[in-house]
Amino acid sequence: MKQTICLIYFVLLSAFGWTQNIDSLLAGPQSIELAISTPQPRLKETFQITIDINHLKANIFKSLAGKVQLSNDNGTTDNGELKMNVTAIQKGKNEIGPLVFFLDKTKYTTNKITFEVIDPLPDTDKGVWIRKVMTGETTFCIIIEQRIPANNKTTNKSDNSITFTTVPEYTDIVKFKDSYSIDGVSGHNSYSNTNFSSIMINGEDKKFMYGYSVYYFNIEDKKAKIIITKDKLQNIPDYYKFEQIIVQ
Repeated sequence: MKQTICLIYFVLLSAFGWTQNIDSLLAGPQSIELAISTPQPRLKETFQITIDINHLKANIFKSLAGKVQLSNDNGTTDNGELKMNVTAIQKGKNEIGPLVFFLDKTKYTTNKITFEVIDPLPDTDKGVWIRKVMTGETTFCIIIEQRIPANNKTTNKSDNSITFTTVPEYTDIVKFKDSYSIDGVSGHNSYSNTNFSSIMINGEDKKFMYGYSVYYFNIEDKKAKIIITKDKLQNIPDYYKFEQIIVQ
């Protein structure tokens, strides 16, 4: 039975790859990082919880030390993270962790994450929503959400086949310009993605393209008057009334 469990662990975790030296991992503290993919999820929004598993891999494979040399590249990797999709079900302040568990008599503890769940987006297939979220005393992020109406498109191909696609009215989502500066802050990370979804409005299924972007910033000057103005962004639709964002 013990051999079966070890084999299951090997199959599950080998897909995550090996990116660090095993000796350095075993020498480190037995605490692992817990993180979420969005700083402020909406009610019923699906997001990801991730756990850094490098220490777990080191513990599982430590019995191989002296028998084989572990390669720095053993195939498919996922940045050493174990991911789980979850859905926000409780509005307001939420906490996850610390998670505590044991593996081969070694105790592992994660950090605690505190985050706020806010109202879901309104029932519409068109709109832009921009908000500021403080992530620390000297850090914050700007979250940009957008829905662009979309329609089904049918294409007849030369081989008599038919393809069905969903086409948005336009594809340029609201985002920060490639080159901009904001007094008192520095940007250190960002990500953006789009996908298609739909919503029922008055009994009609309305399709739309959904854009989601997060821009992270560090406050470099605590005394500066930090204001984000409209000229820092691009692709703002005519119908959207932008209000400057005051950070401090």
